[in-house]
Formats: sequence, structure tokens, C-alpha cells
Amino acid sequence: MPSRPECYSVRQLSPFIGNIQIVQANYCRALSSDGTHWQIQASCETHQQQWNIADDEYIPRRYVLYGSWNQKNGFSSLPLDPMLDVPDLQYVQENIISTLENCQSHLPFPQQDNYECWLMHSQQHLPLALIASATHAQMIPHISLDKWQAVSQQDFSGNLINEQLLAQIQLLEERINLLTDSHAWFRRLDDGSAESISHPDQLYEKQLFGDFLISPQLLDESDYELYSHLIDWQSPRLLTLQGLDIEQRQQLELMAQHHAVDTYRRRLLFPHPLSKNILTKIQVELKIRGL
Repeated sequence: MPSRPECYSVRQLSPFIGNIQIVQANYCRALSSDGTHWQIQASCETHQQQWNIADDEYIPRRYVLYGSWNQKNGFSSLPLDPMLDVPDLQYVQENIISTLENCQSHLPFPQQDNYECWLMHSQQHLPLALIASATHAQMIPHISLDKWQAVSQQDFSGNLINEQLLAQIQLLEERINLLTDSHAWFRRLDDGSAESISHPDQLYEKQLFGDFLISPQLLDESDYELYSHLIDWQSPRLLTLQGLDIEQRQQLELMAQHHAVDTYRRRLLFPHPLSKNILTKIQVELKIRGL
């Protein structure tokens, strides 16, 4: 673990929630999906960590909710079990809170989850849908994989998606999972290409991976409309992805202007600011709606 807090981002996948910003210190961290509201977590030491057993091996940590922070209200703590072995408040304030107070101008943080797990098309044997990612190869054996998902229960319960659209996207989920029968891990390189983890001598070109986390060229033609509905609905989240070209960002921005609340909430995490015209339209809509 770094002695100084490390600031980076990772994609929360299956379902894709967005690019999660992380401030990581020894035994505590802060996470945010919008760059404004931060959840503070503290990790509990395991016996392996206390006694330095298998020091060179990745050991998953158990994190507990410690509190929250935002620039307006500052830090709010939550009650914790006194038996938990977590860092004290002074340590959290000196390492996490102080970093959060000075990091707003540096958002979004660099995306570091360049290890990717893709569901593979059963006939084409090519990557179809991104289902998981990791920042280090040692993490891969500890990541649980399930069917690919596009919508979370929170999206539905929070009225972030209507029933008609939900049915369309769930149909796409079903179709994609039927098209796959295996998964594979890759390490993405700086030019967008990737090397296979299980077969390091195999190199996959960038165009074989969908920039919007799905490879539409592998879908059945009848699924294209369902795919377009998903991309439209996810456009505010997809705008947080790093490495998209100007044309792709413009395409997403046109869709995202119809999702004013979600787009405005995530605006701090866009690698490039929204176009002024679209930002103005969104601000006017939010003002009219009293939001």
C-alpha cells in the first residue's frame, strides 16, 4: 500500500455504474460516483496483514463504512463497533479528508483498471461485453463473475429507468448472455490493444473491443435497436469513460442532454467538459424543474 494517498479511478461494472473515483490510503479510502459526495471506508486488518503472512500475495480487505464527506458540509462520521480494528479519526482526517479538500481541481482521476474480463462470443470467440476489471493481476482470482447485467436494482427502485425501457434492456441482457459461454481476462495496453492473460503471446487489436463496453458488431442485427436504447440511457455514465475520441463524446453528449439530472450530477467526472450549449440547455431544464 502507498504511504501517501493515491488518487485514481476504476469502472464499476455489471451493471456499469460509472467511473468511480478513489482516494486510497493505508487502511482507509474514499469513493465517489460524482466527485461531490464521498463515502469514507475503513478496512479491518486480517491476521495475515497483522503478521505479514504471504506479504507478496494480494489479500482482499474487508471495508466498513466510516462516514461521508462533501465540500459543503465537510466530514460526518458514523457509529462503529468499538471492537473493530480500524484507523482512528485523526489518521483518516490527515490522510483522506485533507486529500479530498484539495482534489476537486484534479478530477477525474486517472483510470487504472486496465485488466479487463470480457464475455466471449461463443461462435466468434471474440470479446462481446465487459463484465469486470481490476487494477492489478493479483486481484483477478478474487473477483467473482456472474451473468452480465446492464441495470441494477437501485436504478429501478430509484426511478432512474422506466418499466418499458427496463424490459428492453433486460431483453438485451438475456440476448448477450445467450451469445456467450465463456470469459477471458486481458491487459489493455496504452494504444487500446490488449494481450490475453492466459495466452500472453496473443494480441487483440483495439477495434475488437467495444468502446462503449459492448462490441455491437457481434450482436445479432435484431438486437441493434436494444443496444441503442441502452447506450442512450447510459450516456451520462459512458461520458465518464477515459480514452473516447471527440466524435464518440459528441455522440454521447447529444444523448445525455435528454438525461439532464444524471448528466449534471456526473459533470465533474467527464474527462472533457460538456459543450457549453448542451450544459446551458441542461441548466435551463433543471431550473424549470426546480432542481
